[in-house]
Amino acid sequence: MKTLRPKNGLLVFYTRDSGGKHEMTPGEYVRMAAKRAAEGSLTFNGTPGAIEAMIRSGSYESGDLYLDYDVKGNLLSRPGLGALEKRIQTDKSVSHVFIPRRDRLARPDNPVDGMLLEIKLRSWGVTLVFLDKVVPPLEPGARDQIGDLIVSLIDYDKAGGDRRDLAEKILFAQLGLAAVGFSTGGRPPYAFRRWLAKVDGTKVRELQEGERVRMAEHHVVWLPVGDEHPHMQIVKRILEELPTKPACRIAAQLTAEGVPSPDAGRRRNDNGVEHEVSGAWHATTVTNIAINPLLLAVKSYGRRSMGDQLRFTPEGPRNMAHGDYRLDRKPKVIQNSDDATVKAAAGFDQLVDPEQHLGLLELLKERGGTQRGKPRSRDPNRNPLGGRVFDINCTWPMYRVPSGMKFHYTCGAYMQSHGALCTHNKVAGDELTRLVLDIARQKLLKPSAIEKLKIRLRELATADRPQDQAKLQISRKQAEIDQVKEQLTVVERNLAFAATDAQFKAVADVQADLLARQRALADELAALKSSVRDDGDVEQQVATALAGLDQLPQLVDDTQELSAIAKAFKTMNVRVFLGFKTVKLKKRTVNRVACGVVTFGEAEPPIQVYQGPTGRRAFRKEEKAAAVAVTPRGDKRLPGAKEADREDQSLGNVSRGDRTSIELFSGPLRQWSKSLSVFAQEVAA
Repeated sequence: MKTLRPKNGLLVFYTRDSGGKHEMTPGEYVRMAAKRAAEGSLTFNGTPGAIEAMIRSGSYESGDLYLDYDVKGNLLSRPGLGALEKRIQTDKSVSHVFIPRRDRLARPDNPVDGMLLEIKLRSWGVTLVFLDKVVPPLEPGARDQIGDLIVSLIDYDKAGGDRRDLAEKILFAQLGLAAVGFSTGGRPPYAFRRWLAKVDGTKVRELQEGERVRMAEHHVVWLPVGDEHPHMQIVKRILEELPTKPACRIAAQLTAEGVPSPDAGRRRNDNGVEHEVSGAWHATTVTNIAINPLLLAVKSYGRRSMGDQLRFTPEGPRNMAHGDYRLDRKPKVIQNSDDATVKAAAGFDQLVDPEQHLGLLELLKERGGTQRGKPRSRDPNRNPLGGRVFDINCTWPMYRVPSGMKFHYTCGAYMQSHGALCTHNKVAGDELTRLVLDIARQKLLKPSAIEKLKIRLRELATADRPQDQAKLQISRKQAEIDQVKEQLTVVERNLAFAATDAQFKAVADVQADLLARQRALADELAALKSSVRDDGDVEQQVATALAGLDQLPQLVDDTQELSAIAKAFKTMNVRVFLGFKTVKLKKRTVNRVACGVVTFGEAEPPIQVYQGPTGRRAFRKEEKAAAVAVTPRGDKRLPGAKEADREDQSLGNVSRGDRTSIELFSGPLRQWSKSLSVFAQEVAA
């Protein structure tokens, strides 16, 4: 193989989907790649043992080995792939990348994405070596042959289609296992364990957590622990107390007693953040234990449908439909009805009385109402001013409440106290969003405001110029890199004169350490250089920052782009404070917006915002402990809250008011100039 860079180098990149098949094991492929590297006079330090250790530990980089294992092939942003790309860009000694096949590099949903990924790697001057072909690097200005492009397109199209075929096979296999009561994968529920059993149901032995066994005519079943086991005692306690206690109270008691929750001590990933489960119980955990069909010795499969290729039905896989996607076109989890699941006998006696358990299920269904199984929305499109609207009357934040196809913001004190504190102050969310956008556009785009902003941006750009100390660090780091390069030259010469295997191994180890240090120094140097901006282009920086303000008129014209609006509000740190007054409407009074204040940046709020607990249980405890004023009518009020009239002819319920526009909204805008600089820079970035 011809070396295309000053020094020889080799990387091995291996990946597979969960459940996928491959022609050879990772260790076998590394052994073959090492042989081909030696034939081409390429240096390579990967071994079969090293890549097997990476699989066991879950690491994605080790020397010349880069690995993404059990990762979806349609993800083009992966840890191993990202580290590989960074190595190619920073280490000019890399000349070849060995990959088993194209479907191990990517299984894209769109085959063009795989082609572009391959072209990007080749444009960096490396040769891609597959099992069946060698793809040379792309010279600057050169064009690929049309035949090679067509072959590449076909390969990546087939690779993407393999994911769909694999999804179909897995779904059919799971349906077959579920129909006879075997496990379809995953962890068993609380108070149940995994057992290895024969196809006729004969139990063999209990499996350890994480243990996998592949044996002909054997499958996994979920069986309950003994009656005296602590987990089963907790299950019985939950079933006894749940008919007379809410699930949240049972969860609080279990947490207070120090009983570990089902996932206590495990590592979880929520919204991209990995953390250790605290061990606290929650109402949903208690409820899920109570409604588990295994208590009735029934194994259920298909309560949820997920995936990005095919979806489950009792008859077999189905194609994706519009209802399977979120607004951002990403697949979502679908909660299936009880009739759409596959049920089978679990192979043990019932743990509860069927009639009593059915009554408990009906009670829980009644408690849950229409909201059972519906997660809280975390979509910023639905809540552009979330946490930024406050009620001046009681100083509480106002919460988003859906209203048909629209939404409004309602006083949090009123909601959490069930109307006992404050009144039903609310404002239309879409109208408030448009108003705040109009105010922001008016204040930000005034000629005088733009001029003040330019002055402030120039000050910030000048203050951020790189200092002599930073330049000195860059020069020192470059000197260290030059020194390592000289040492590598000496080591390579000594490597050629090594007389024995021991001498060769010792020198090779020194070379590997020096290469690793060179890469680390190069990364540090790149980070230092990226943190230093050009001193002489202040005006260009100011113009770039101000360019972000051009988005505001478009946002005002199209209030459906709520995600972008929410980001702008967060960047400007917008906060809205609304005051309400009662308005007489014939026989009843309603609450309407009377005044308000909008602040930007670090401006002081017009009121002292409520800082106490907002959770219902904690709020109730604080409410009982605090001194609460009592009106002659027996009304409870927050300290400093204003009195609101009742309806003239009613049973004492607070008026819920009418939907109104915000024509009475008025108030000063303060200290916004400081936040405008930050907003403009972040938008430009």
